[in-house]
Amino acid sequence: MCERCGLPDTRRSVTFDDADICSVCRHHEIKHNGIDWAERERALVGIADEIRGRGPYDVVVSFGGGKDGSYVLYYLTRVLGLRCLAATIDNRFIRQQAWDNCRRVIDGLGVDQIVLRPPMPIVQRLMRAGLGLAGTVCWHCTAGIAAFPLRTAIQMGIPLVVYAHSVSEYYSYPGRTYADPPEADVMDDDWYKLTTGVSFERMTAALPDVDPRTLAPFAFPSREEIAAADVRTLFMSNYVLWDERRQVEVISRELGWQGAIQEGVPAGHEYEKFDCFLVGTHDYLRFVKEGYGRGARIGSLETRLGRMTKDEAVALGRSSDGRRPASLDTVLNMLAVDEEEFLDHALERAQPGRDFDLEVVRRGERLQDAERMPGWRSDEREVSI
Repeated sequence: MCERCGLPDTRRSVTFDDADICSVCRHHEIKHNGIDWAERERALVGIADEIRGRGPYDVVVSFGGGKDGSYVLYYLTRVLGLRCLAATIDNRFIRQQAWDNCRRVIDGLGVDQIVLRPPMPIVQRLMRAGLGLAGTVCWHCTAGIAAFPLRTAIQMGIPLVVYAHSVSEYYSYPGRTYADPPEADVMDDDWYKLTTGVSFERMTAALPDVDPRTLAPFAFPSREEIAAADVRTLFMSNYVLWDERRQVEVISRELGWQGAIQEGVPAGHEYEKFDCFLVGTHDYLRFVKEGYGRGARIGSLETRLGRMTKDEAVALGRSSDGRRPASLDTVLNMLAVDEEEFLDHALERAQPGRDFDLEVVRRGERLQDAERMPGWRSDEREVSI
């Protein structure tokens, strides 16, 4: 594991140097010591001035009631004075607290919201196909989040699309790190494949009986479409020093934003990814494949910000990561797969050196609002948290 942040060496895209420091930590050294953030913010102001007033809205923001999209909307609206359109992909598993945050944020900022809500039978087909193709149940969400805001901008003549953070916050993909220029880190076909894990072509081939028009909202626009519409894309974290806890303080104070308890998220970090019922299963799959969960993710970020030691980060991960989520029963039932098949799909895609031991997996507790999850299994026996 990384000697600085505790990140395991089975983490996807991460390499280690001779000092056993991970590549993400090395790139974050540049983030904190090698970038003039005041200059970056001035560049962002220049972009805002350039696109202001060119369309019915100045910018489209990917937004689902979570901390990141909420802060982006706050910054673009309150700090830069842009007219924003919030684009939400309803993956059909969004929790009520997230919808409540949507209301607080759009009302507090005076922002319009557009929602794409695909039918549940299609969602289930995409989840099942994603599990078989890449060991994920979240393709429909990540693909929708990637494609829908940009397609909205193209269709409505909106000149800018802003997402919250680049993959550079958590990964070390060449050309998309803090060592690279921000204008090179944009939303394109390569980014779509990195974030979704399955190309649109592979997904449609796996569902030959589904009308292609039904899946069109999940297709990423071509380079030609983006260029013809003159739409620009950027990640806020490449222009504003990214610090999730500080940003949560801002949106909580200014907009009344609230977090909630989530499966696999350690106590005291209720701001983290609480918005969806599938997060527990998503993180469990990642733990099976990479030995890495939500606690390790939070801990590694906190060490890079100087708020936690490596030992504290490792302990945080061990306190929460690797638990079998109670909601997995519902997911398995919805997808009509048994647990052995589910794990086989994940283990087929495990990172080199990853040794998953099912015997030591602990069973997680049920969320208090578990009964609101679509397809909820009423025979779950876990104690609520």
